[in-house]
Amino acid sequence: MKKTKIVATIGPSSNTKEVLANLIKSGMNVARLNFSHGTNETKKEHIKIIRDLASELSVPIAIVGDLSGPKMRLGIIDGVKQIDQGEKIDLSITPTKDQLPIGYDISGDVKEGERIFLNDGLVELRVVGVEGKAIKTIAENSGWVSSNKGLNIPDTVLSNVFTEKDKTDASFALEEGVDYLALSFIQNADDVGVVRDFIQKKNSQVKIISKIETKEAINNIEDIVKASDAVMVARGDLAIQTKAEEVPILQQKIVRLCRNYHRPVIIATQMLESMVENPRPTRAEVSDVANAVLDQVDAVMLSAESASGKYPVEAVKVMNDVIVSVEENPDYKHFININWESFSMSELSYNAIAEATTSLADRLNSPLIAGATSSGKTVRMISSFRPQSHILALSYDDTIRNQLVLVWGAFPIKVEIVKDSDLFWEEVLREVKKLSLAKTGDEVVLVRGTTIGKSGATDTIKVITI
Repeated sequence: MKKTKIVATIGPSSNTKEVLANLIKSGMNVARLNFSHGTNETKKEHIKIIRDLASELSVPIAIVGDLSGPKMRLGIIDGVKQIDQGEKIDLSITPTKDQLPIGYDISGDVKEGERIFLNDGLVELRVVGVEGKAIKTIAENSGWVSSNKGLNIPDTVLSNVFTEKDKTDASFALEEGVDYLALSFIQNADDVGVVRDFIQKKNSQVKIISKIETKEAINNIEDIVKASDAVMVARGDLAIQTKAEEVPILQQKIVRLCRNYHRPVIIATQMLESMVENPRPTRAEVSDVANAVLDQVDAVMLSAESASGKYPVEAVKVMNDVIVSVEENPDYKHFININWESFSMSELSYNAIAEATTSLADRLNSPLIAGATSSGKTVRMISSFRPQSHILALSYDDTIRNQLVLVWGAFPIKVEIVKDSDLFWEEVLREVKKLSLAKTGDEVVLVRGTTIGKSGATDTIKVITI
């Protein structure tokens, strides 16, 4: 029962039932489906396999549909093109023979003087003008590019990041019952709102993960955090859009904001990158994962390591072992620094209950906080205060239960609604004993409402001795 969760991307290396089962057994909590690659038919098969395995293994697994967003890549180029400093380079979505092809039309958004980076930032271009669909640039340095290399525009604000492809993929993902949609290249809270409206029109409970990977998103980070249900720090593109040396501080800032506003936060990109090819990680990678755990992020993520790497199961196991090693260390609790006054005070009663629950559980050295929740809100708020106890999240709703898998310290189980509050908690305590989550003599903190199954009714904290 680790508290920090693992998000693993599913791809060619991990798309069979056997491998997916081993990923779950090795510690995967959240399966990420990347809509930038593969077909929706294949993803439909993955979703069914994951749901079947979760049922067979009696383990809740959250599924994230990660939308492509504006596909910021070069198109198909014949071989490798060498670019010389000072060379005039034209980019276009409808290229002529002498122009570089791009996969997404940015001609209406880029402006003179703005920068365009190619090939993970190795080539920098400066925009000198736009003629029709052609973007005219001058190379600021020498380098090379080839087919499908990445394209970054740190100075440009896009007019639309929820593309037609995203709408099609989102509709498919909602119909197939994913738990989260991850939004690429989010720039501001309005971008989140567009997708929120789309989801609501579909009458879906799916929650939104905003991927922070643009300079504009950093400029609007607090508003984005408040508008989102969860946040992913996508360090790869973020390092190009800003500066690589700035990312560690930005990561810390985003984690703190997410804690303050009770939003789960995921750290992503190259956490165990060497395990794409090697059976063991570098020491620096182990430290990267460990430091994320010490920062109390909700989840750490594997991308190519589990999607296309040679050792997907081993990568999950290594990540799991690092998390457990850090969390079981007696000094771990000393890294949990909470500035109580910095938390969002927009909902005073909820915050007061969450703070009191955490303080009480820590003082009693309680192994478990059990919270009944209809929307997941109570559990997310308690988790933000990072109690030393595990959090037993009790919900009758499968979607809410799966969504809570992403939350730090939460252990979601399904319960049936019992109108009699005392009978309900008697059943909960029986489940606690059955799962060996507490032993005789342990004091368990219960958080509950006077009306079971009613959202927003949490008003009682109680201590029960097992």
